[in-house]
Amino acid sequence: MAVGLKEAPPDAPGPAPIRSTTARRTPKAPPWAKACIIFGAVLVVLASGTLTAAYGLTNRYNSKVKRADILGNLSEKQSSYTEGPLNFLILGSDNRVTDPSFAKTDGLRSDTIMIAHIDKTLSKTYIVSVPRDSYVDIPASGDGKWLGGKDKINAAFVHGGAALTAKTVQQLTGVDFNGAFLLDFNSVRKLVGIVGGVTVCIPFSMHSIHTTRKWKKGCNYLTADGAQDFMRQRKTVPGGDFGRMQNQQRVILAVAKKMTTKGILTDPLKLDKLVSTVAESVTVDQSVDLPDLALGLKKLRPNNLRCTTLPFTTDDLQTPAGSSVELDPVKGEQLYAALRDDTMDAYLAANPPADAGTTGACS
Repeated sequence: MAVGLKEAPPDAPGPAPIRSTTARRTPKAPPWAKACIIFGAVLVVLASGTLTAAYGLTNRYNSKVKRADILGNLSEKQSSYTEGPLNFLILGSDNRVTDPSFAKTDGLRSDTIMIAHIDKTLSKTYIVSVPRDSYVDIPASGDGKWLGGKDKINAAFVHGGAALTAKTVQQLTGVDFNGAFLLDFNSVRKLVGIVGGVTVCIPFSMHSIHTTRKWKKGCNYLTADGAQDFMRQRKTVPGGDFGRMQNQQRVILAVAKKMTTKGILTDPLKLDKLVSTVAESVTVDQSVDLPDLALGLKKLRPNNLRCTTLPFTTDDLQTPAGSSVELDPVKGEQLYAALRDDTMDAYLAANPPADAGTTGACS
């Protein structure tokens, strides 16, 4: 819920919902930008000078975080976080059951699988999204209920929870993880409210198919509820799901920048509420030492956050699991190697994200 904010009234009621005019069906992109907001809050806010200067204060928030054995023996043993590169697995869900503006069929979503790569200098972060419909090999589950085989990658969570998802991603990419995070996206509305709303600029006009909100071409102020509505729009956005991803990226930078402004970091009540909200929304692998992580990543800043997604050859691969995304094995291996070898800058220079009008930054 927004904190004392009133949304600027729309110019006029939004038009009737329309179908996307995109000729080519785009894959169902996960709401990875919302995960960037929360994960960015963990990395940027917990690593900011205010909290790292007070090591004991970080432990207060550490105690609020839920713990789980997500990685098992996949976890890279980490005595400290003073040297990079580092790789983290990020999983997330978007539970809309309690949101009255959405139908019950929208329900619980297990939508996001991402890899966060932090470079050797511990000053740059790269977020790599894994399309949730990627058709991959999923290893057998530990309980024997899933014997292994091909399926959409988001089915790994159904077959064996976060642990099997982690094993699937590690098998696909060859990337060893230094930790894992399971995120609850319902906190996004709270985070936007705590920072006092955000302003985002878009190169087109759009409207909500769920409410009467509309957003004009140019800059728009978003309250907590408005930001969540804005990031969920797909059918009235040019590019469909990928257009939605770009909008979510715009919100990321707006929130991350506002979280690191003087007004937030020097306001004890706002800062406490912000970091508490983040902490209560995250389940962390039991191998991660959050106070040490906060100290190790104190150089991270929002303007050093870049985003991309796994390359694919088609989003309409016909499989027993339904229409799926076929990952590009050649370009994919180039990306996996860049994650393993800490050469993401070179990879992105040679393979700029396909998001029209963006530079690959989450903005």
